[in-house]
Amino acid sequence: MTPRHSGSHLAAALCAALLSLVSGCALNTRSPGLADFPRSPHWNAPAIAQLTRDAPEHRSDALIIAKGDQLVFRHGQTVEKINTHSVRKSIVAVLYGIAIDKGILKLDDSLEALGYDDRVTPLTTGEKQATIRDLLMSRSGIYIDASGQNWQRPDRHASRPGESFFYNNWGFNALGEILERKTGMGLGEVIAEWLAKPLGMQHFTPADVDWDSIDGSSVRQYVIYMSADDLMRLAVLVADEGNYRGKRLVPAEWIRDMTATHSSTATDPKDAFGGGFFDGYGYLWWTRHQNGRRLVCADGWGGQYIIIDPETRLVMINRRNTGTNLLAQGWFLWRGVETDRPYVYALFEQVNGLLQTDGVQALTKQADQWSY
Repeated sequence: MTPRHSGSHLAAALCAALLSLVSGCALNTRSPGLADFPRSPHWNAPAIAQLTRDAPEHRSDALIIAKGDQLVFRHGQTVEKINTHSVRKSIVAVLYGIAIDKGILKLDDSLEALGYDDRVTPLTTGEKQATIRDLLMSRSGIYIDASGQNWQRPDRHASRPGESFFYNNWGFNALGEILERKTGMGLGEVIAEWLAKPLGMQHFTPADVDWDSIDGSSVRQYVIYMSADDLMRLAVLVADEGNYRGKRLVPAEWIRDMTATHSSTATDPKDAFGGGFFDGYGYLWWTRHQNGRRLVCADGWGGQYIIIDPETRLVMINRRNTGTNLLAQGWFLWRGVETDRPYVYALFEQVNGLLQTDGVQALTKQADQWSY
């Protein structure tokens, strides 16, 4: 299993953060992350640049747009390995599709059958009936202390497993530990072997997974640091139903099931879905209907967004630099302001519409005029 950062690692991170804060710029020696990615005919077209010009004012630190497997736009801190926050859960959902395909786990495996428990706050027999599927759908019915959760939870035993949707870090955290136990690998190693290497990620390493814990639970929270460039590769994989450059990495059936709506505002309270911003939840991925389109979304605190239109295969990555290490992250908690999420989703819709209409011809014409 991946250990928590050592004292020397933490000291180095703190020193780097201090230098970065003092100098006012990020320390970056990483290679361009998408140099091998095909460019769209509309790459950096003036019309796209015009639409995205206000992104920094809306606190977007990195923005990448792709259609299919071609880049349309890329700007900002795209190589910085920033905390993914809750996007970590959506990454793990993809890993579960691979694990289930390999026969390592089954959706209907219960916690009891897996021999999994919370050693600090032991689960009851009823709670142990929660399955992998329940945890992925955030319908575990396990309402106890969880690392990384600062929002109010229902009373314990308020619901049985599978009965109600509640965005619950205990289940999300447990999924990370279960995957480690069943694979015999650290979570960082699993990401590296199953995703980073086959996708050609250029920044992620196994050391980019950290762990956190609290006194009230033995179940640790995994924290994943990843660049916007590397996240784009993952998003393109999901948009193409598990294919990446002609090679199948995840079963298409899993991607469809993962992004299907298993809970919605029709079955559960509207406020449970990001305060009503989203209208459905699959396996650790959100869904949102916007202007007649059904979007698939990963959403992390601060402004970590993956937005996918499965029909047009338009993908957008937005990052807010909440911290690449503990010190910078603490500063953001103190003084930082999140990305304007409605702005990013409106921008996604504008770009999507432009690329689906006669705007494509205008983009191509403008790109030709601006090419040298």
